[in-house]
Amino acid sequence: MTPNPNETPPPQATPEAVAAKPSLKERFKTLMAECAVLAIIVYFSIFFACMAGFAVLLHLGFDVKGAGGNAGVLAGAWAATKVTQPIRIMATLALTPPLERVLRRAPGLHGRLTNLNKRFVALMSER
Repeated sequence: MTPNPNETPPPQATPEAVAAKPSLKERFKTLMAECAVLAIIVYFSIFFACMAGFAVLLHLGFDVKGAGGNAGVLAGAWAATKVTQPIRIMATLALTPPLERVLRRAPGLHGRLTNLNKRFVALMSER
């Protein structure tokens, strides 16, 4: 007689089978150990893209004259970019692991980035 699937209890998960999900802090440390240099490159790429975008928008939206006017545009762009910092950090944390997986397909570039990351982590651990 075969058991009825509706009457069969589900298998019990053993404590060894259930792995605890690492905390956000532990995942961040793992990310930095594996691809810190790539994360820095991604962060600053987003930063400079935001800064340039805000500078262009401010320049197109306001009639600014002279060197002081240019400083005003750059200061405004910096302030607007600073406001977006939490979003840029989250975007960096979200984009870095998939980008690292894509870069694995380019062995030469991935190898150079891995070596640079090892040297960077070793330098930072000396401090």
